[in-house]
Amino acid sequence: MQNYQTIPILLVLLILYFVSILLVKFKKIALLSQRRFWNIVLLITFLVSGLLGLILAISIDQKINLPWYLQFLNLHVKFGIAMSLVSIFHLIWHLPYYKTILKK
Repeated sequence: MQNYQTIPILLVLLILYFVSILLVKFKKIALLSQRRFWNIVLLITFLVSGLLGLILAISIDQKINLPWYLQFLNLHVKFGIAMSLVSIFHLIWHLPYYKTILKK
Protein backbone atom coordinates (compact mmCIF):
# COMPACT_ATOMS: atom_id res chain seq x y z
CA MET A 1 0.00 0.00 0.00
CA GLN A 2 1.22 3.50 -0.90
CA ASN A 3 2.17 5.95 1.82
CA TYR A 4 1.28 9.46 0.64
CA GLN A 5 2.74 11.23 3.72
CA THR A 6 -0.42 13.27 4.20
CA ILE A 7 0.40 14.54 7.69
CA PRO A 8 3.98 15.68 6.87
CA ILE A 9 2.74 17.50 3.74
CA LEU A 10 0.00 19.24 5.73
CA LEU A 11 2.36 20.14 8.59
CA VAL A 12 5.02 21.61 6.27
CA LEU A 13 2.43 23.71 4.44
CA LEU A 14 0.78 24.90 7.66
CA ILE A 15 4.15 25.87 9.14
CA LEU A 16 5.11 27.72 5.94
CA TYR A 17 1.75 29.47 5.87
CA PHE A 18 2.02 30.65 9.48
CA VAL A 19 5.61 31.76 8.91
CA SER A 20 4.41 33.79 5.92
CA ILE A 21 1.67 35.33 8.07
CA LEU A 22 4.26 36.29 10.69
CA LEU A 23 6.50 37.79 8.01
CA VAL A 24 3.58 39.95 6.88
CA LYS A 25 2.71 40.88 10.46
CA PHE A 26 6.28 41.99 11.17
CA LYS A 27 6.42 43.80 7.82
CA LYS A 28 9.22 41.67 6.40
CA ILE A 29 7.14 41.01 3.29
CA ALA A 30 4.05 42.70 1.89
CA LEU A 31 0.65 41.04 2.11
CA LEU A 32 0.46 41.16 -1.68
CA SER A 33 3.77 39.26 -1.95
CA GLN A 34 2.53 36.62 0.47
CA ARG A 35 -0.71 36.17 -1.48
CA ARG A 36 1.19 36.00 -4.79
CA PHE A 37 3.49 33.34 -3.39
CA TRP A 38 0.57 31.19 -2.23
CA ASN A 39 -1.31 31.75 -5.49
CA ILE A 40 1.78 30.51 -7.37
CA VAL A 41 1.97 27.47 -5.06
CA LEU A 42 -1.74 26.85 -5.76
CA LEU A 43 -1.15 27.11 -9.50
CA ILE A 44 1.85 24.76 -9.46
CA THR A 45 0.10 22.15 -7.31
CA PHE A 46 -2.98 22.35 -9.56
CA LEU A 47 -0.98 21.98 -12.76
CA VAL A 48 1.09 19.05 -11.52
CA SER A 49 -1.85 17.22 -9.96
CA GLY A 50 -4.17 18.00 -12.85
CA LEU A 51 -1.77 17.07 -15.63
CA LEU A 52 -0.68 13.86 -13.91
CA GLY A 53 -4.34 13.03 -13.32
CA LEU A 54 -5.08 13.48 -17.02
CA ILE A 55 -2.09 11.34 -18.01
CA LEU A 56 -3.20 8.61 -15.60
CA ALA A 57 -6.82 8.76 -16.78
CA ILE A 58 -5.84 8.60 -20.45
CA SER A 59 -3.48 5.69 -19.79
CA ILE A 60 -6.29 3.78 -18.07
CA ASP A 61 -8.90 4.65 -20.73
CA GLN A 62 -6.60 3.75 -23.61
CA LYS A 63 -5.15 0.72 -21.77
CA ILE A 64 -1.64 2.11 -22.07
CA ASN A 65 0.76 0.44 -19.66
CA LEU A 66 2.92 3.19 -18.17
CA PRO A 67 6.05 1.93 -16.43
CA TRP A 68 5.94 5.03 -14.19
CA TYR A 69 2.28 4.61 -13.27
CA LEU A 70 2.85 4.24 -9.52
CA GLN A 71 5.31 7.15 -9.40
CA PHE A 72 2.83 9.35 -11.30
CA LEU A 73 0.00 8.24 -9.02
CA ASN A 74 2.10 8.96 -5.93
CA LEU A 75 3.01 12.48 -7.16
CA HIS A 76 -0.57 13.12 -8.30
CA VAL A 77 -1.92 12.36 -4.82
CA LYS A 78 0.80 14.27 -2.95
CA PHE A 79 0.33 17.39 -5.08
CA GLY A 80 -3.45 16.97 -4.71
CA ILE A 81 -3.09 16.94 -0.92
CA ALA A 82 -0.96 20.11 -1.07
CA MET A 83 -3.40 21.76 -3.48
CA SER A 84 -6.32 20.98 -1.17
CA LEU A 85 -4.70 22.71 1.79
CA VAL A 86 -3.55 25.74 -0.22
CA SER A 87 -7.09 25.93 -1.66
CA ILE A 88 -8.40 26.22 1.90
CA PHE A 89 -6.02 29.16 2.49
CA HIS A 90 -7.35 30.71 -0.71
CA LEU A 91 -10.96 30.12 0.31
CA ILE A 92 -10.39 31.76 3.70
CA TRP A 93 -8.92 34.90 2.05
CA HIS A 94 -11.94 35.21 -0.22
CA LEU A 95 -14.59 34.31 2.36
CA PRO A 96 -16.03 37.85 2.49
CA TYR A 97 -16.45 37.76 -1.31
CA TYR A 98 -18.21 34.38 -1.16
CA LYS A 99 -20.46 35.56 1.67
CA THR A 100 -21.70 38.53 -0.40
CA ILE A 101 -22.40 36.21 -3.34
CA LEU A 102 -24.37 33.79 -1.15
CA LYS A 103 -26.40 36.63 0.42
CA LYS A 104 -27.67 37.65 -3.01
